Amino acid sequence: MPLNHLKLACKNLAALALLFLVSTLTPADVYAGRPLSGSSSTLISDALTMIATLSPNTLQTQWFSQYPNDQQALIETPICGVQINKFEYVTVGGAGEPTNASGALMIPTGTAPQCSGPRPVVLYAHGTAIDRAEDLSAVNDPKNPAYNSAIRIILIFVAQGYIVIAPNYAGYDVSKLPYAPYLNEKQQAQDMLDGLTAGRQVLALIKNGATDSDKLFVTGYSQGGYVSMATLKALDSEGRPATAGAPMSGPYALVAAGDEVFLGHPNFGATVYLSMIANSYAHLPQGSINLSQVFNPLYADAHNLFPGTVDRAHFESLVKAGKIPLTAVFQTPPTGYNNIDTLHGGMLGSIWFDPTNYLVNTVFREAYVSDIEAHPDGAAPPDGSEPDFSITPPDLPENPENLLRQDLKANDLRNYLPTMPLLMCGANRDPEVSWDQGAGAMTAILNGKTKQNPSLRFATLDLDTRGTPGTFTSQGLSDAQNTAMQRVASSAQSAFVAHQYRSEIDKLIPFLGLEGYHTAEEPYCAVVARAFFNLF
Repeated sequence: MPLNHLKLACKNLAALALLFLVSTLTPADVYAGRPLSGSSSTLISDALTMIATLSPNTLQTQWFSQYPNDQQALIETPICGVQINKFEYVTVGGAGEPTNASGALMIPTGTAPQCSGPRPVVLYAHGTAIDRAEDLSAVNDPKNPAYNSAIRIILIFVAQGYIVIAPNYAGYDVSKLPYAPYLNEKQQAQDMLDGLTAGRQVLALIKNGATDSDKLFVTGYSQGGYVSMATLKALDSEGRPATAGAPMSGPYALVAAGDEVFLGHPNFGATVYLSMIANSYAHLPQGSINLSQVFNPLYADAHNLFPGTVDRAHFESLVKAGKIPLTAVFQTPPTGYNNIDTLHGGMLGSIWFDPTNYLVNTVFREAYVSDIEAHPDGAAPPDGSEPDFSITPPDLPENPENLLRQDLKANDLRNYLPTMPLLMCGANRDPEVSWDQGAGAMTAILNGKTKQNPSLRFATLDLDTRGTPGTFTSQGLSDAQNTAMQRVASSAQSAFVAHQYRSEIDKLIPFLGLEGYHTAEEPYCAVVARAFFNLF
């Protein structure tokens, strides 16, 4: 055989051998020879990328002044400064495919005792972001969509002596994943754990005085409330529970949340959330839903819009360009479906419907509602009434046949029984993450399990004391712990309701002011979460 032919044959054999080897490995095993997702090493590079170092005085003058007096009192004066490092890590996508993501490591600095030595770690999960540029390390870029969240995290946690690890999630910032695995329980929990591992690796490389005390607290807001609950569940399943957790305003009862939307009670922002959920679940390993069946052909590409090169300020441009409806999730209710016909009234009813420019295919919606009627969820009564958990437990539907409802059930968190102390926080008028399909349903589930599980320790705070009184309830805390939490809960409730912004929200609630209510909850819940962590 001529030499050049021999070389070619060897190359072909080598290629075939490599192809065979790759076909026998998992996706994470072949991601550019990088560390493995789920392993003890997920950090892509040991090269340190320090973004900024800020003193307590800088935090006090530059950032703390952005908060009104009532919030300043709750947040407390910064004791520590902060060093922010950015890192990149390996993780997986929604179908288990290998990918990368980035995150922020925020380390307390300063001479106060709380700022050095062994410090507890807070693993923080951020809320829904429609801009791919979301980067919680971007504290020097006020235009970054994560800038305000980063400020809040630093002031509430890091400035009081907590180390924070905050993943940006796969699909954001430098991640190569072309979509976001939104509300995908297993992926988002694994993403957080991979980010935690990498963040701890970076912390071990930095010698600035603060070290990992091995106390781990997990929290997050909105989508991050769901993600933090999913992460706590994953840690429990691996036999390494967190020290405590504080999911905030998350949609834990996913099937019920979806049912409420399809029954005619969409949450504010539903056109975005449904687009992201559909695209996420289309990338599940089983790939169950068909996106062409979900969306009105006018908006066939809606699932590809978020996250994208657009922030909330530019969302209107997508609406004007005919890429997505502003609020109209459904067509004018069709006849023949009593629930659909009757559940679109009220002050805001008309904004969710449009005879032409609606998001979700009417045939798909009809099939979804029919499945609700055949297989109801205890947290979302088919007749459109408010659920009464004292009468009907918020149980999952037993055998939903609709494929989207099956996906939502597979990612619903009501089957989780926490082994660590858990705090849930939110507000009962939240128009984006319903209390009944969030903390309300989860609390009712846990309350029903206390007799069989007397070691359960959990607390729930409703910030809004207007109308239906806001409450703080707890189970399994010591008297001293309960007294301390009742005190901070009462302060947070008073400040939330009395805040000057609240009156503006009340004036705007008939339409776009709805967004403000959900956003306003976050700093108050985060302060209560910190107080909860301080107990342990």
